[in-house]
Amino acid sequence: MNLKSCLFLAFFYAAFAAKAQSNVGFSKKKANNVEIEAYGDYRSSDFQWSIAGNNLGQNPNILSEVKWKNIKGPGMGLDIRLNIWSPIFFKGSYHRTWIKSGQVTDNDYAADNRTEPGYHADLNSNEGFIYTWFVTTGYEFRIGQTLKISPYAGYTKNTQQLHLKNFNNETDPAIKTLNSIYQANRAGLILGAAATLSLTNQLSVEGIVNYSQVKYQAYADWNLIDAFAHPVSFKHKANGYGTEALLQLNYSFTAVLSVLIRGNYDYTNTGKGTDELFLVDGRQLQSQFNGATGSDSGFGIGVSLKL
Repeated sequence: MNLKSCLFLAFFYAAFAAKAQSNVGFSKKKANNVEIEAYGDYRSSDFQWSIAGNNLGQNPNILSEVKWKNIKGPGMGLDIRLNIWSPIFFKGSYHRTWIKSGQVTDNDYAADNRTEPGYHADLNSNEGFIYTWFVTTGYEFRIGQTLKISPYAGYTKNTQQLHLKNFNNETDPAIKTLNSIYQANRAGLILGAAATLSLTNQLSVEGIVNYSQVKYQAYADWNLIDAFAHPVSFKHKANGYGTEALLQLNYSFTAVLSVLIRGNYDYTNTGKGTDELFLVDGRQLQSQFNGATGSDSGFGIGVSLKL
């Protein structure tokens, strides 16, 4: 079942549940075994990486650098929490962004510290996707009648496919057009905590922070460089980390149905690693991967069901 089908079923159930629960007072609390949140949002991202001239980080220290700016597009997400045995819970989350606009610059240098530029290109990046999922388990602590704190741990993966394209593509089918692809993958351990504060019987606010320690692997196809192998022209490997903060406001219409407004920001970074270049003649060359950094922010609205 795809994400659109899940959202349709969520809204259908919400309409049915709202009618069925219309006579239930908010003072009557019940245990919820399943909580589902479905939402749509709009996100904006920046991302960059660079490599050195050799595997010692020299000749020069920055040989090539690629920067994506204002990578934007709509997204959809689905969170499911199962209360396995109170207060122990399991939570799964999935989010996908469809990239619709953005810019990217590609620069090469002949000397250290970005001096003696040898190549510069301002390019388009209006295609691709970003998705993130994680599975976690945690423990809920209740503090009084209004505050819940839930630490959790699990596994997460993030994949982003970014493009480098000309702003004005050729229309002659005999002319090969620029459409290079860089796909970065991060996967590893995630640790975090959520805090939910009930302001009234209907209104609550939730804050989430998490930290992930990940393995970074990226694959690229530089499609216009004939000397490079295809579809994998080079690979990047490094260790990295990510942090995320999320703030969400929930308003309950019934004991089952709520609406939500949420905003998030995350930051990722890697240390130095390896750049492995694959040539069409079969040779493989290595240099230092200087690292990658990225940030992402979003704002969304959705519905929540407590079953």
